[in-house]
Amino acid sequence: MSTVRAHSPSPIYVRGRRRVFFSVRGIWDYVRQVTAILLFIGTGIVVCPACALLRWIAGKSLRPSTGQHLIHWLFRNWLKVAAALGTVDIQIDGEEKLRNLRGTIIAANHPSELDAIYLLSFIPDAICVMRASLMQRSYLGGAARLAGYITNDQGPTLVREGIEKIRAGENLLIFPEGTRTRAHALNPFKHGFALIAAKTGAPIQTVLIEQEGRYLSKQFPIFSPARLPVKVRITLGEVFTRREGENAPALAGRMEDYFRSNLEYTGESILRRKKDASH
Repeated sequence: MSTVRAHSPSPIYVRGRRRVFFSVRGIWDYVRQVTAILLFIGTGIVVCPACALLRWIAGKSLRPSTGQHLIHWLFRNWLKVAAALGTVDIQIDGEEKLRNLRGTIIAANHPSELDAIYLLSFIPDAICVMRASLMQRSYLGGAARLAGYITNDQGPTLVREGIEKIRAGENLLIFPEGTRTRAHALNPFKHGFALIAAKTGAPIQTVLIEQEGRYLSKQFPIFSPARLPVKVRITLGEVFTRREGENAPALAGRMEDYFRSNLEYTGESILRRKKDASH
């Protein structure tokens, strides 16, 4: 298990009877939070044009693994800096297994916009399925295209490209909810990932992501003050394979039931259910 620890949380301000008193500790936390965000965006703005140029020059001779390893290295080092700043507290169980996966669909729940960053910092070889709007961002698109990432906006294209990637021995990181979790434990699952599994016979490694607080959840603006550190725990769950005669919707439904039985929304956080705490 890998563990990154940080400092105890404190709010940016404290409400009194009549006035709002700003907390020095809270302001310092916010400075660190914004520093981590700007460092991530700034690095992407510098790296992505270089990736686009490299892709244009090298063309098809450049393997997607080059971009995947670059993203893995960038995300992993950003996470180390964010931890050193005291903005995140990450615990992961099963890192070695994640690093050694091949030809596997990696399916995770999606409480925060940072989930892909967390997972790709631990998985050196993976193609991420991402929203088309993220691919258009100046600090993400160039590197994502270099890594061969695919978008989830066109179902048939997603399934076709996903099948090709799995048959080539690639790992496919996907969030079956299709978008970040809203104000409950889990959004209904899409079926595209299950169709890829059904067509290829690929195993599906489930990943359960717990997060205290709603930082960068669906309704949380990027520069809104967060309680630091952002505490996240990543746990490998069961491995699913398609049963004989099972279609894609049934497989997706079986997996959705599994996630719902293991995760709960507390009103602020998404955590493992207590009955599974010992697993």
